[in-house]
Amino acid sequence: MKTTRHFDLEQRAWLMRSATYASMGVAISLVVAKGWAWLATDSVSMLSSLADSLLDLFASALTFWAVRYSLSPADAEHRFGHGKSEGLAALVQAMIIGASGLFVCREAIGRLLDPQPITRPEVGLLVVLGSTLATVLLVGYQRVVSKRTGSVAIGADAMHYTTDILVNLSVGVAVVLSAWTGWRMMDPLVGLGVAVYILVGALRMASQALDILLDREIPQDDRQRIKVIALGHPEVLGLHDLRTRHGGSNYIVQFHLDFPRDISLWRSHEVMDEVEENIRAEFPNCEIIIHADPLGIAELKDRFETPLPAEAGESDEPASKAH
Repeated sequence: MKTTRHFDLEQRAWLMRSATYASMGVAISLVVAKGWAWLATDSVSMLSSLADSLLDLFASALTFWAVRYSLSPADAEHRFGHGKSEGLAALVQAMIIGASGLFVCREAIGRLLDPQPITRPEVGLLVVLGSTLATVLLVGYQRVVSKRTGSVAIGADAMHYTTDILVNLSVGVAVVLSAWTGWRMMDPLVGLGVAVYILVGALRMASQALDILLDREIPQDDRQRIKVIALGHPEVLGLHDLRTRHGGSNYIVQFHLDFPRDISLWRSHEVMDEVEENIRAEFPNCEIIIHADPLGIAELKDRFETPLPAEAGESDEPASKAH
């Protein structure tokens, strides 16, 4: 989720929108090309690739909507913004992509029972090569945008198109070998393998989307880094009740800081602002909520029976420091 630079909101929005335009353009082009190639070759592998591209088009349209909605400013009904729309779009993508995988499985099994020859393999090979080149260029740009903006939706779209590169190459090999060797079983077997790969990718995408929608904690390395940064301020005596979640393309973080009992309200406010600034230096666009506590005050704190893996043996109890 960390970005290499802190872009202003306008530049970040432009990058995210440009990535969705590129995704839509490539998806439409691939659907047209693969539809023509499938009609020309009657290949079930090409059909599987066409089905995948049709769902890519739908997924790209969802990403197009989700990115624009997520960039909408916070309002009275959505005080934390609209970032989770990216997670919702990714979950819908996963469901539809999973359905396409089941469809291709059915077609491949049918061809295994009744193999058919492939016609005009050169057409299929030409389309596969063109599709692969276009997809490689798209994924490269999407990864740059995802890294710079932290967009979950664009990152998921890039991950999905990365699998398409492997799918396209597999289909190309199946079309050529099936046509040149006459082994008709090659085409449906590759189609079945592609379908299984699609289903696995859909499950992974659904898992990531649910992590966002169900407020799963951010990665443990990032949690620990936030603790270290906050406790690195010389006037902070401890940290507890750290809670984190994904807000779409940003983190939402809240925690309590322990201060000396005699610190002024004014100074504690200044220190919390400094801590926020230090955290945002490494986690741009992070939404931070800090509560100030006098050190040693009796209060109910978060306690979890089973520590998270990266925090085994560690507690979110106040981490006191010697002064």
